Amino acid sequence: MPMTSAATHSSSAKPVRRRLRWAVVGLLLTTAAGTAYLLRDPEPVFDARRGSLVSVDTAATVPDSTAREQVVTLQSSTGLTVRLAVRTPHERADSGAASALATVKRPLFIVLGGHQRGMRAGALVGDPRGTIFASLEYPYEGDHKAKGLAVVAQIPAIRRAFYDTPPAVSLALDYLLARPDVDPARVELVGASFGAPFATIAAARDSRVTRLWIAHGGGKPFRMIEHGLKRDIPIAPLRWPVAGLATLLASGPRFAPERWIARVAPRPVVMLSATDDERIPRESVDALWDAMQAPRERVWLPGKHMQGDRPDVLRTLVDSVLTRAARVPLDAALAPASRASTP
Repeated sequence: MPMTSAATHSSSAKPVRRRLRWAVVGLLLTTAAGTAYLLRDPEPVFDARRGSLVSVDTAATVPDSTAREQVVTLQSSTGLTVRLAVRTPHERADSGAASALATVKRPLFIVLGGHQRGMRAGALVGDPRGTIFASLEYPYEGDHKAKGLAVVAQIPAIRRAFYDTPPAVSLALDYLLARPDVDPARVELVGASFGAPFATIAAARDSRVTRLWIAHGGGKPFRMIEHGLKRDIPIAPLRWPVAGLATLLASGPRFAPERWIARVAPRPVVMLSATDDERIPRESVDALWDAMQAPRERVWLPGKHMQGDRPDVLRTLVDSVLTRAARVPLDAALAPASRASTP
Protein backbone atom coordinates (compact mmCIF):
# COMPACT_ATOMS: atom_id res chain seq x y z
CA MET A 1 0.00 0.00 0.00
CA PRO A 2 2.70 2.61 0.78
CA MET A 3 4.34 1.92 -2.58
CA THR A 4 0.99 2.28 -4.39
CA SER A 5 0.30 5.55 -2.55
CA ALA A 6 3.72 6.97 -3.45
CA ALA A 7 3.32 5.96 -7.06
CA THR A 8 -0.12 7.56 -7.21
CA HIS A 9 1.23 10.77 -5.68
CA SER A 10 4.14 10.86 -8.15
CA SER A 11 1.77 10.27 -11.05
CA SER A 12 -0.58 13.08 -9.98
CA ALA A 13 2.33 15.47 -9.45
CA LYS A 14 3.57 15.14 -13.04
CA PRO A 15 0.70 17.12 -14.64
CA VAL A 16 1.17 19.83 -12.03
CA ARG A 17 4.88 20.15 -12.79
CA ARG A 18 4.14 20.08 -16.51
CA ARG A 19 1.60 22.91 -16.16
CA LEU A 20 4.06 24.86 -14.04
CA ARG A 21 6.79 24.50 -16.67
CA TRP A 22 4.44 25.67 -19.43
CA ALA A 23 3.33 28.58 -17.28
CA VAL A 24 6.95 29.64 -16.79
CA VAL A 25 7.64 29.27 -20.51
CA GLY A 26 4.52 31.32 -21.30
CA LEU A 27 5.54 34.02 -18.86
CA LEU A 28 9.03 34.22 -20.35
CA LEU A 29 7.69 34.40 -23.90
CA THR A 30 5.16 37.07 -22.93
CA THR A 31 7.87 39.08 -21.18
CA ALA A 32 10.17 38.79 -24.19
CA ALA A 33 7.41 39.81 -26.60
CA GLY A 34 6.40 42.75 -24.39
CA THR A 35 10.00 43.93 -24.08
CA ALA A 36 10.51 43.68 -27.83
CA TYR A 37 7.35 45.71 -28.41
CA LEU A 38 8.39 48.41 -25.92
CA LEU A 39 11.86 48.63 -27.47
CA ARG A 40 10.79 48.52 -31.13
CA ASP A 41 12.20 50.99 -33.63
CA PRO A 42 10.13 54.17 -33.22
CA GLU A 43 10.93 55.70 -36.62
CA PRO A 44 8.21 53.84 -38.58
CA VAL A 45 5.73 55.01 -35.94
CA PHE A 46 6.97 58.60 -36.30
CA ASP A 47 6.61 58.42 -40.09
CA ALA A 48 3.13 56.93 -39.96
CA ARG A 49 1.91 59.41 -37.36
CA ARG A 50 3.07 62.64 -38.99
CA GLY A 51 0.78 62.66 -42.03
CA SER A 52 0.06 65.95 -43.79
CA LEU A 53 -1.39 69.22 -42.52
CA VAL A 54 -5.13 69.33 -43.28
CA SER A 55 -6.42 72.18 -41.11
CA VAL A 56 -5.20 75.24 -39.22
CA ASP A 57 -7.34 76.89 -36.55
CA THR A 58 -6.09 80.24 -35.29
CA ALA A 59 -7.39 82.02 -32.21
CA ALA A 60 -7.52 85.77 -31.78
CA THR A 61 -4.13 87.49 -31.46
CA VAL A 62 -3.48 88.75 -27.93
CA PRO A 63 -1.02 91.64 -27.59
CA ASP A 64 0.99 92.47 -24.48
CA SER A 65 3.66 95.03 -23.71
CA THR A 66 6.42 93.22 -25.62
CA ALA A 67 4.82 91.17 -28.41
CA ARG A 68 1.70 89.60 -29.89
CA GLU A 69 0.75 85.98 -29.24
CA GLN A 70 -1.66 83.71 -31.04
CA VAL A 71 -2.69 80.13 -30.24
CA VAL A 72 -2.75 77.88 -33.30
CA THR A 73 -4.22 74.36 -33.52
CA LEU A 74 -2.96 72.10 -36.28
CA GLN A 75 -4.64 68.92 -37.48
CA SER A 76 -2.84 66.16 -39.36
CA SER A 77 -4.40 63.72 -41.82
CA THR A 78 -3.57 60.99 -39.28
CA GLY A 79 -5.60 62.65 -36.50
CA LEU A 80 -2.54 64.05 -34.72
CA THR A 81 -3.43 67.40 -33.14
CA VAL A 82 -0.75 69.96 -32.31
CA ARG A 83 -1.27 73.18 -30.34
CA LEU A 84 1.29 75.95 -30.25
CA ALA A 85 1.54 79.58 -29.20
CA VAL A 86 3.18 81.80 -31.80
CA ARG A 87 4.74 85.00 -30.47
CA THR A 88 5.70 87.77 -32.90
CA PRO A 89 7.17 91.25 -32.46
CA HIS A 90 4.91 94.31 -32.50
CA GLU A 91 4.64 96.03 -35.87
CA ARG A 92 5.72 99.64 -35.92
CA ALA A 93 2.57 101.72 -35.96
CA ASP A 94 4.37 104.70 -37.50
CA SER A 95 5.76 102.84 -40.49
CA GLY A 96 2.66 103.01 -42.64
CA ALA A 97 3.87 99.89 -44.45
CA ALA A 98 2.22 96.89 -42.81
CA SER A 99 2.37 94.87 -46.03
CA ALA A 100 6.12 95.41 -46.27
CA LEU A 101 6.61 94.40 -42.67
CA ALA A 102 4.67 91.20 -43.27
CA THR A 103 7.30 90.11 -45.79
CA VAL A 104 10.24 90.59 -43.40
CA LYS A 105 11.84 87.18 -42.87
CA ARG A 106 12.54 86.60 -39.19
CA PRO A 107 14.48 83.86 -37.37
CA LEU A 108 12.22 81.18 -35.96
CA PHE A 109 12.59 79.66 -32.50
CA ILE A 110 10.58 76.52 -31.73
CA VAL A 111 10.54 75.53 -28.06
CA LEU A 112 9.71 72.24 -26.39
CA GLY A 113 9.52 73.00 -22.68
CA GLY A 114 8.25 71.35 -19.55
CA HIS A 115 5.14 69.27 -19.01
CA GLN A 116 1.95 71.43 -18.74
CA ARG A 117 3.99 74.58 -19.35
CA GLY A 118 4.83 74.10 -23.01
CA MET A 119 2.75 76.89 -24.50
CA ARG A 120 3.58 79.26 -21.64
CA ALA A 121 7.22 79.44 -22.70
CA GLY A 122 6.57 82.44 -24.93
CA ALA A 123 5.04 84.48 -22.13
CA LEU A 124 8.06 83.67 -19.95
CA VAL A 125 10.36 84.82 -22.75
CA GLY A 126 8.62 88.16 -23.09
CA ASP A 127 10.25 90.21 -25.83
CA PRO A 128 11.20 87.89 -28.75
CA ARG A 129 13.78 90.46 -29.91
CA GLY A 130 12.82 90.52 -33.54
CA THR A 131 12.31 86.74 -33.84
CA ILE A 132 9.24 84.55 -34.11
CA PHE A 133 8.86 82.37 -31.05
CA ALA A 134 6.67 79.24 -31.26
CA SER A 135 6.15 77.14 -28.13
CA LEU A 136 4.55 73.71 -28.46
CA GLU A 137 2.18 71.91 -26.13
CA TYR A 138 2.92 68.21 -25.77
CA PRO A 139 0.29 66.07 -27.55
CA TYR A 140 -0.70 64.35 -24.30
CA GLU A 141 -4.35 63.36 -23.91
CA GLY A 142 -4.18 61.73 -20.48
CA ASP A 143 -4.88 63.06 -16.99
CA HIS A 144 -2.45 65.90 -16.27
CA LYS A 145 -3.26 65.76 -12.54
CA ALA A 146 -2.55 62.06 -11.99
CA LYS A 147 -0.10 61.33 -9.19
CA GLY A 148 1.24 58.29 -7.37
CA LEU A 149 -0.30 54.97 -8.43
CA ALA A 150 -2.82 56.83 -10.62
CA VAL A 151 0.03 57.46 -13.06
CA VAL A 152 0.03 53.73 -13.92
CA ALA A 153 -3.33 54.11 -15.65
CA GLN A 154 -1.88 56.95 -17.75
CA ILE A 155 1.04 54.91 -19.15
CA PRO A 156 -0.64 54.23 -22.54
CA ALA A 157 -1.39 57.96 -22.97
CA ILE A 158 2.14 58.88 -21.89
CA ARG A 159 3.65 56.48 -24.42
CA ARG A 160 1.42 57.88 -27.18
CA ALA A 161 2.60 61.38 -26.33
CA PHE A 162 6.22 60.25 -26.51
CA TYR A 163 5.71 58.82 -29.99
CA ASP A 164 3.62 61.80 -31.13
CA THR A 165 5.98 64.58 -30.07
CA PRO A 166 8.73 64.30 -32.74
CA PRO A 167 6.19 64.19 -35.60
CA ALA A 168 4.34 67.07 -33.89
CA VAL A 169 7.46 69.21 -34.27
CA SER A 170 7.63 68.40 -37.99
CA LEU A 171 3.94 69.19 -38.42
CA ALA A 172 4.49 72.53 -36.67
CA LEU A 173 7.35 73.22 -39.07
CA ASP A 174 5.05 72.50 -42.03
CA TYR A 175 2.82 75.33 -40.83
CA LEU A 176 5.47 77.77 -39.62
CA LEU A 177 7.70 77.55 -42.70
CA ALA A 178 4.70 78.33 -44.91
CA ARG A 179 4.34 81.72 -43.19
CA PRO A 180 5.72 84.68 -45.16
CA ASP A 181 7.44 86.13 -42.07
CA VAL A 182 9.59 83.07 -41.25
CA ASP A 183 13.14 82.69 -42.56
CA PRO A 184 13.59 79.00 -43.47
CA ALA A 185 17.37 79.41 -43.27
CA ARG A 186 17.21 80.25 -39.55
CA VAL A 187 15.18 77.61 -37.73
CA GLU A 188 16.32 77.22 -34.12
CA LEU A 189 14.88 74.29 -32.15
CA VAL A 190 15.15 74.51 -28.36
CA GLY A 191 14.65 71.45 -26.15
CA ALA A 192 14.33 72.59 -22.56
CA SER A 193 14.53 70.14 -19.63
CA PHE A 194 12.02 67.33 -20.32
CA GLY A 195 11.81 68.47 -23.93
CA ALA A 196 15.51 67.93 -24.69
CA PRO A 197 15.24 64.27 -25.86
CA PHE A 198 12.26 65.00 -28.12
CA ALA A 199 13.89 68.08 -29.63
CA THR A 200 17.03 66.04 -30.29
CA ILE A 201 15.05 63.33 -32.08
CA ALA A 202 13.09 65.91 -34.08
CA ALA A 203 16.28 67.72 -35.15
CA ALA A 204 17.96 64.43 -36.07
CA ARG A 205 15.05 63.48 -38.32
CA ASP A 206 14.07 66.85 -39.79
CA SER A 207 16.79 68.62 -41.75
CA ARG A 208 14.79 71.87 -41.78
CA VAL A 209 16.06 72.51 -38.24
CA THR A 210 19.20 74.58 -38.74
CA ARG A 211 20.46 74.64 -35.15
CA LEU A 212 19.61 72.66 -32.01
CA TRP A 213 19.70 74.09 -28.49
CA ILE A 214 19.62 71.81 -25.45
CA ALA A 215 18.75 73.71 -22.29
CA HIS A 216 19.16 71.93 -18.93
CA GLY A 217 18.92 68.51 -20.56
CA GLY A 218 20.88 65.29 -20.53
CA GLY A 219 21.10 61.70 -21.68
CA LYS A 220 20.95 58.27 -20.02
CA PRO A 221 17.20 58.05 -19.27
CA PHE A 222 17.65 55.33 -16.63
CA ARG A 223 20.13 57.48 -14.74
CA MET A 224 17.83 60.50 -14.90
CA ILE A 225 14.78 58.55 -13.74
CA GLU A 226 16.72 56.84 -10.97
CA HIS A 227 18.05 60.23 -9.84
CA GLY A 228 14.53 61.67 -9.79
CA LEU A 229 13.26 58.82 -7.58
CA LYS A 230 15.74 59.44 -4.77
CA ARG A 231 13.34 61.51 -2.70
CA ASP A 232 10.51 58.94 -2.85
CA ILE A 233 12.71 55.82 -2.72
CA PRO A 234 15.88 56.68 -0.77
CA ILE A 235 17.23 53.10 -0.72
CA ALA A 236 19.17 52.52 -3.94
CA PRO A 237 18.59 48.73 -4.34
CA LEU A 238 14.84 49.33 -4.08
CA ARG A 239 15.01 52.29 -6.45
CA TRP A 240 16.87 50.54 -9.29
CA PRO A 241 14.16 48.05 -10.37
CA VAL A 242 11.51 50.78 -10.28
CA ALA A 243 13.71 53.03 -12.41
CA GLY A 244 14.43 50.14 -14.76
CA LEU A 245 10.74 49.36 -15.26
CA ALA A 246 9.90 53.03 -15.78
CA THR A 247 12.70 53.35 -18.33
CA LEU A 248 11.42 50.31 -20.21
CA LEU A 249 7.80 51.50 -20.21
CA ALA A 250 8.93 54.89 -21.53
CA SER A 251 11.02 53.21 -24.28
CA GLY A 252 13.96 54.99 -22.69
CA PRO A 253 16.69 53.07 -24.54
CA ARG A 254 15.11 54.04 -27.88
CA PHE A 255 14.42 57.67 -26.93
CA ALA A 256 17.79 58.28 -25.28
CA PRO A 257 19.03 61.49 -26.94
CA GLU A 258 22.63 60.28 -27.06
CA ARG A 259 21.47 57.69 -29.62
CA TRP A 260 20.22 60.44 -31.96
CA ILE A 261 22.41 63.49 -31.39
CA ALA A 262 25.17 62.55 -33.88
CA ARG A 263 22.62 62.70 -36.71
CA VAL A 264 22.17 66.43 -36.17
CA ALA A 265 25.68 67.13 -37.52
CA PRO A 266 26.87 69.03 -39.50
CA ARG A 267 24.23 71.39 -38.12
CA PRO A 268 25.44 73.02 -34.88
CA VAL A 269 24.32 72.08 -31.37
CA VAL A 270 24.53 74.37 -28.35
CA MET A 271 24.23 72.80 -24.90
CA LEU A 272 23.32 75.09 -21.99
CA SER A 273 23.69 73.47 -18.55
CA ALA A 274 23.17 74.69 -14.99
CA THR A 275 26.10 74.51 -12.58
CA ASP A 276 23.83 73.53 -9.65
CA ASP A 277 21.24 71.46 -11.50
CA GLU A 278 19.55 69.23 -8.93
CA ARG A 279 17.41 67.34 -11.48
CA ILE A 280 19.85 66.42 -14.23
CA PRO A 281 22.86 64.46 -12.91
CA ARG A 282 26.25 65.45 -14.27
CA GLU A 283 26.71 61.95 -15.65
CA SER A 284 23.69 62.46 -17.91
CA VAL A 285 24.87 65.89 -19.05
CA ASP A 286 28.33 64.55 -19.93
CA ALA A 287 26.92 61.51 -21.74
CA LEU A 288 24.92 63.70 -24.11
CA TRP A 289 27.82 66.09 -24.68
CA ASP A 290 30.20 63.21 -25.42
CA ALA A 291 27.80 61.80 -28.03
CA MET A 292 27.65 65.07 -30.00
CA GLN A 293 29.57 65.70 -33.18
CA ALA A 294 31.17 69.03 -34.10
CA PRO A 295 30.20 71.78 -34.51
CA ARG A 296 29.08 71.95 -30.91
CA GLU A 297 29.28 74.39 -28.02
CA ARG A 298 28.88 73.81 -24.29
CA VAL A 299 27.93 76.66 -21.96
CA TRP A 300 27.64 76.47 -18.17
CA LEU A 301 25.23 78.94 -16.59
CA PRO A 302 24.97 79.70 -12.85
CA GLY A 303 21.99 78.48 -10.86
CA LYS A 304 19.69 75.52 -10.44
CA HIS A 305 17.36 73.70 -12.84
CA MET A 306 14.86 75.81 -14.75
CA GLN A 307 11.29 75.90 -13.46
CA GLY A 308 8.39 78.32 -13.30
CA ASP A 309 9.11 79.64 -9.81
CA ARG A 310 12.72 80.53 -10.69
CA PRO A 311 12.31 83.55 -12.97
CA ASP A 312 15.96 84.56 -12.57
CA VAL A 313 17.12 81.19 -13.94
CA LEU A 314 14.67 81.41 -16.83
CA ARG A 315 15.70 84.97 -17.69
CA THR A 316 19.39 84.00 -17.70
CA LEU A 317 18.65 81.03 -19.95
CA VAL A 318 16.49 82.96 -22.40
CA ASP A 319 18.97 85.83 -22.55
CA SER A 320 21.82 83.43 -23.23
CA VAL A 321 19.96 81.71 -26.10
CA LEU A 322 18.76 84.89 -27.84
CA THR A 323 22.04 86.75 -27.32
CA ARG A 324 24.13 83.84 -28.63
CA ALA A 325 21.84 83.30 -31.60
CA ALA A 326 22.22 86.95 -32.58
CA ARG A 327 25.95 87.05 -31.91
CA VAL A 328 26.91 83.72 -33.50
CA PRO A 329 25.12 83.44 -36.86
CA LEU A 330 24.72 80.04 -38.43
CA ASP A 331 27.53 80.45 -40.92
CA ALA A 332 29.97 81.00 -38.04
CA ALA A 333 28.40 78.26 -35.93
CA LEU A 334 28.89 75.78 -38.75
CA ALA A 335 32.68 75.98 -38.39
CA PRO A 336 33.96 72.48 -37.49
CA ALA A 337 34.80 73.29 -33.90
CA SER A 338 34.01 72.17 -30.40
CA ARG A 339 33.83 74.85 -27.72
CA ALA A 340 33.18 74.24 -24.06
CA SER A 341 33.22 76.45 -20.99
CA THR A 342 34.23 75.20 -17.54
CA PRO A 343 31.58 74.80 -14.82
